[in-house]
Amino acid sequence: MTEGIDSSVAAVANVATVDEERSSYVAAVPPLTWMSAAAALADLVIARILLLLGHGAWSNEALAALDKWGGFASNLAVVSALVALSFCLVSLGSSRGRLPISARAGIAGFGWILVPIIALMTFLPRAWTRPELVVVVAGLAHALILLLVLAGLHWKSTKAIVATLILTLIAALSGVTSMIVTMVGRRAYWEHTDRLANAFRWSGELAYLLIPLGVGLTVSIAWREARGKAALALSGLAAGVVAAGMAVWSEAVGSDLPDLVYGAFRLELLPEQHFILYAIPLGIGAAVTVAAVLSRDPIRRQLGAALLLLLSAGYAPRSPGTLLLTVLAVALLTRAAIANAQAPRGEKRGLSPI
Repeated sequence: MTEGIDSSVAAVANVATVDEERSSYVAAVPPLTWMSAAAALADLVIARILLLLGHGAWSNEALAALDKWGGFASNLAVVSALVALSFCLVSLGSSRGRLPISARAGIAGFGWILVPIIALMTFLPRAWTRPELVVVVAGLAHALILLLVLAGLHWKSTKAIVATLILTLIAALSGVTSMIVTMVGRRAYWEHTDRLANAFRWSGELAYLLIPLGVGLTVSIAWREARGKAALALSGLAAGVVAAGMAVWSEAVGSDLPDLVYGAFRLELLPEQHFILYAIPLGIGAAVTVAAVLSRDPIRRQLGAALLLLLSAGYAPRSPGTLLLTVLAVALLTRAAIANAQAPRGEKRGLSPI
C-alpha cells in the first residue's frame, strides 16, 4: 500500500517536473529579442519622430547624421529580429511546444520561407527589391500571424492573454483587409469602397490601441515591495515622458501633428483637432511595457518585449522590416500563452507579482 502511494507521488512529481521544463522552454525570451526591441524603439524615435520633427528646421549635417543612425538602428532591429524569430520557429516547431502537427508544419512552412526572403532583402541593395516581392512578404507575414495566434489560442491560457492574442489578430487582419478593399474597390469603381475600408481600418486601430490593456491585465505589481515601487515609479515616468513628448511635439509642429503621428505610428482614428489624445493610449502602452519588462516572471517579460515591438512597429505596418517586428511580437505572445498554459496548475492562473 505504501509503495503504491510512493510510486503515485513520484509519478505526479515527474509530471510536474516535465511541465515545468516545457513551460520554461517557451517562457524564456529568445536570444537577441531585447536588442531587436531596443533597436526598433531607437528607429522609431530617430527615423520616424526626430527626422520628421527636424525636417526644414535643422541643418543638413544634423539630418544626415540622424538618417545614418536611424538606418543603423533599423538594420540592427531587422537582423536581430531574424535571429529571434528563428529561435521562436524552432521552439514552436519542436515537440516540446506540444502543438498539433498541422500547426507546427504550417508555422514552419510559412516562417522558414519568410525569414530567408527578408534576410535577402536586408542585405541586398534596395534597387533589387521588387514591389511584387514586398507583396509576397506581406502575404507570408499575415498568414504566419494568423497561424501563430491560432496556435496560441489552442492552449487554454488566461483570459487576458487570450484577449491580447485576439486583439492582435484583429489589428493585423483589419489593416491588411482595409488595404485590399481599397485596391480592389477603386479598380472596380465601387462607391462604398472608402466607407468599408475605413470601417476595417478604424476597427483594427481600436484593437491595436487596446492591446496594452490586455497585457496590463496580466501584470500584478506588489507595490509594497522595493521592486514593485521601482516598477510603479518607472512606469509612471515612462507614461509621463510619452505624454510630455506628445505635448512638445504638438506645440512644435502645430497643425502638422496628424501627418507626423501617422508617419510614426500610422494612427488616424481620432479627429485632427484631437490627435493630442493619442498621448493617453501611447502613455498607457509605455507604462505597461515598463512594468512587464521589470517583472520577475519570464512570461510577463516576454509579453513586455512583444508589446514594445508592436508599439515600435506601429499599426498595420507595410515595410518588410516593420512586418518582421510585428511577426516576432506575435510569436512572443504565442510562446507566452503556451508557457502559461503549460505551467504547473498552481502557477497557471496566478503569475507571480513583480
